[in-house]
Amino acid sequence: MRLAADKIVFFDRYVGNLISEKYGYSEKEALRLFITSETYQMLLDAETEVYKMSPYIVFDMWESEKVTGDPRNSEYIRED
Repeated sequence: MRLAADKIVFFDRYVGNLISEKYGYSEKEALRLFITSETYQMLLDAETEVYKMSPYIVFDMWESEKVTGDPRNSEYIRED
């Protein structure tokens, strides 16, 4: 199953804006950082069901990846 284009665009815009606002990146750079991340690959993988999560959780996953190298370290999806 492939994720619908409208969902991808929604997350691109929303999470890209959150990255841009918090870190001061241009919108284009924020989007580039997001779409080249492991978090983004997880979002595109329908089996992980990340697309069902809030964009704030996806942003937290991206931040966790930025800091620790692994989006699975997000407090929202850790299993500890």
